[in-house]
Amino acid sequence: MPPEQLGDLLESYVREATSLKEQIMEICYFMQGGIELNSAWGMSYEDREISINIINKRLKEQNPNGKEYM
Repeated sequence: MPPEQLGDLLESYVREATSLKEQIMEICYFMQGGIELNSAWGMSYEDREISINIINKRLKEQNPNGKEYM
């Protein structure tokens, strides 16, 4: 990889890391302690996606006209 592209690659890693942190914090917040921070960090990508789908489903049941939060 040419050195001039290295900065772009690092920036993309920082963005992905920030997105992951936000997703984990949102799961913990919505689960209201049902999933602790350390447990959320141990979840696989698939497990996090399933959790988010369940959270969105429950939010939609509570407010059918609302939009998905995550």
